[in-house]
Amino acid sequence: MNKIIKAPAKINLCLSVNGKRNDGYHNLMMIMQPISLYDTIELNIIREKDFDKIEKLYNKKNNYKSYFNYYHNTTNQIVLKSNYSFIPTDDNNLIVKITKYFFEKYNIKDKIFIYLKKLIPTCGGLGGGSSDAASMLLFLNNFYGTKLSIQELNDISIKFGSDIPFFLYKKECICEGRGEIITELNSFKDYYVLIATPDIRVSTKDIFDKIDSVNLDNHMNTQSFENCVDAIENKNLNKLCSNIFNDLESVTISMYNDISILKEILLNNGALSTLMSGSGPTVFGIFDSYFKAKNCKKSIKNQINGAFIFITKPI
Repeated sequence: MNKIIKAPAKINLCLSVNGKRNDGYHNLMMIMQPISLYDTIELNIIREKDFDKIEKLYNKKNNYKSYFNYYHNTTNQIVLKSNYSFIPTDDNNLIVKITKYFFEKYNIKDKIFIYLKKLIPTCGGLGGGSSDAASMLLFLNNFYGTKLSIQELNDISIKFGSDIPFFLYKKECICEGRGEIITELNSFKDYYVLIATPDIRVSTKDIFDKIDSVNLDNHMNTQSFENCVDAIENKNLNKLCSNIFNDLESVTISMYNDISILKEILLNNGALSTLMSGSGPTVFGIFDSYFKAKNCKKSIKNQINGAFIFITKPI
């Protein structure tokens, strides 16, 4: 059985860090928005009941270039490959982790071959790995008929990553706690998002370690957060752009000046507002027209070497 699934990126329209918890994580209050930038996950599943049949076909067609070769030449139940060599393909990959957990929990013996085509920049603050894992979990729940509720899927996914629960909902949401307390919002899609990821590596752990030195108790900009929620619910783009914020932005900018440079280019080329996504380094600009976003993309290309630039829309 062959299947292709798409895993979207996200941006943070609001991100408030409200102190460190006893378990070592941070209390967060976020508005997260999926966007039309996708990783692609190609799946090939060999059902346990077909193992004998596949083995016979392989023996007849020993040089047939298909998944028969994969089946015959590996003892692994889960095989992951990617278009980028730096992507982990072992148990360090969230797709493998969550698939392995699901197979063990429900005693599934099938073999699955996964090809991950990455487009979302890694370690960019766009949630690519978390989205891959969530998309895989949703597929497994549907394909194997386990009929887990969204809350049960949430409870599984939070074991593997704080951003994964959000991607189960496939729409903009308020995310609280570590990220597992989800409130869905009405869809607001009438704008363009230009994302720009500079060619630098940012450690999320380093950013949160640094922000721990700042007194963040009761720090959340409550009014701006409420204004963003109201703007989304009422589809008010100007109000949204006036209130987006990210507590982590100033910390990451203090370590990587490329982010402030990108924000300036975006604002100088028609963006209504700009913000860093997650812990960075990706910066996004909100535009009211594709034409403006396209012109800004050209300006960034001319001024920043090695940046990944992509025009998207909310989904």
